[in-house]
Amino acid sequence: MLGRVHKEFTFDYSYNSFTDPENWDFASNKIVWEDLGMDTLEKAWSGFNVSLFAYGQTGSGKSHSMMGYPGDEGIVPRACQEIFRRIEASTKLKEEWHAAEKE
Repeated sequence: MLGRVHKEFTFDYSYNSFTDPENWDFASNKIVWEDLGMDTLEKAWSGFNVSLFAYGQTGSGKSHSMMGYPGDEGIVPRACQEIFRRIEASTKLKEEWHAAEKE
């Protein structure tokens, strides 16, 4: 092909959520969360600036992956749940430590 430049693209993950959930390659929002969201949240919790960017064609599922719906929550609600779970666990630990300190 004259005048064309070969281009290579790399990616870490590619998901198929447009197939039957029983198929081997179906990716639920839980799988996307486990692959991308948990690691991103862990880095943020450790003090790093992070960003998660959903990119794709119109109708490809970006909003669904980010928000989901009840019963198949996306990355944003799962991250919020985990953040508040960690805050609550940290608060309980501090309360236990203060109670033990007073004894």
